[in-house]
Amino acid sequence: MEKFKISEALKKLREEAGYSQEQLAGMLWLWRASLAHIEMWLRSVKADELKRLSDIFDVSVDFLLGNTDTEKVNNDYDIKKFEELLLYIVEKCGAKYNVWKTVLYKLLYFAEFDFFELYGQYISGISFIKLPRWPAPYSFEFIVKAMEERKEIIRVMAWCWSYLQERYMPNRRVEVEIFSDQERDVIDDVINRYSDYSATEISEKSHEDIPWKITKDMDIISYDLVGKREYPYSPHARKNKKKDTQQFAKITGFFDDLAHEPDAYEEYR
Repeated sequence: MEKFKISEALKKLREEAGYSQEQLAGMLWLWRASLAHIEMWLRSVKADELKRLSDIFDVSVDFLLGNTDTEKVNNDYDIKKFEELLLYIVEKCGAKYNVWKTVLYKLLYFAEFDFFELYGQYISGISFIKLPRWPAPYSFEFIVKAMEERKEIIRVMAWCWSYLQERYMPNRRVEVEIFSDQERDVIDDVINRYSDYSATEISEKSHEDIPWKITKDMDIISYDLVGKREYPYSPHARKNKKKDTQQFAKITGFFDDLAHEPDAYEEYR
């Protein structure tokens, strides 16, 4: 029954937006025939396609599933702050060979959740939905599309390892003054910590982070779950580990070089 509700809602939204099947299929990275099959109830919608449809039409996943008559996502966040965060990250590391869209999602996730854990405040406060393989910011496609129209960001499509991948490059100066010193410190730490990871490596990291791990697929990941985070994902736990490492090195007189490498110290013990 679920796919019938999606098919009905999808066709209605597509026609109201004035998209042809071919146009919408391209936005979903599908063949037109695949989209036609979805609209004819002959094919189910995958989780990542459902999220992308939510972004494209700026509607909630629950609306697409027929669970609510309310179309809009209830997502009260600072869109300007998120746009600058996105531009800041892609300016810093978007040119790296590994920073495709899925890696970017996770950098955004760690930046937002790490800052909330440390200071109890949001950077932008955007909601993240749990897809089966990664956390994704809600309305990301809608935001990027608007930024493209304003010529603030450039979307680049390319084939990588037999997959059509998507990455972004900034097309204007980032308004860095919008961030506090604490926000920039956290964002820079996330970039330094994770931006060299492959999509697989950073996926493994995000999959073990408690907020993502205990959230059900397609549900919003609550910021309040940061209190359940553990080492090495929790910045509080990393600080405590470094403090313990420094104390150990000071008391014993050994392994002083490990005082600044808590991860290495954990492996040594």
